[in-house]
Amino acid sequence: RGLGDVYKRQIEEFVIIIDTSMSCSGELVRKFLEETYGVLSESESFFTKINVHIIQCDEKVHTDKRITSRKEMKDYMEHLELYGDGGTDFRPAFEWVDKLLEQHEFHNLKGLIYFTDGFGIYPKKMPPYKTAFVFMQDNYRDVDVPVWAMKLILDCLLYTSPSPRDCS
Repeated sequence: RGLGDVYKRQIEEFVIIIDTSMSCSGELVRKFLEETYGVLSESESFFTKINVHIIQCDEKVHTDKRITSRKEMKDYMEHLELYGDGGTDFRPAFEWVDKLLEQHEFHNLKGLIYFTDGFGIYPKKMPPYKTAFVFMQDNYRDVDVPVWAMKLILDCLLYTSPSPRDCS
């Protein structure tokens, strides 16, 4: 086991997919990104380096931005342009991540976090990484996610930093 193996283990790798379909408003997408920033900020304190892909997808993948630092995430949020407004199909995003894995973009992918309102076509096959479909509580309507995936409902009031974020 060489130094490269140790280094690879110190990199926190995950994928964040943002549902940009017409049913997900720009406001909801911004809430998703605030949560993403919170995840990223927490992760960076525990891991030497991060390798996060933020993918915007409605019925097709529109963008894939690789983020390696808190600063890059902040820049991404400040200059955010949303691409989408079509229907919702979760499968193209999973297919995209499969291609990233084939291209060795990840050494130890921890999982995929899919921020969505949940209305769309889910993949039938379980991917080789942990998957969570995440909903904001104030926008949540009960939907069934695949049995192989986690369903998380976030109450943004629980996610407070030194000054609580506005949930409206």
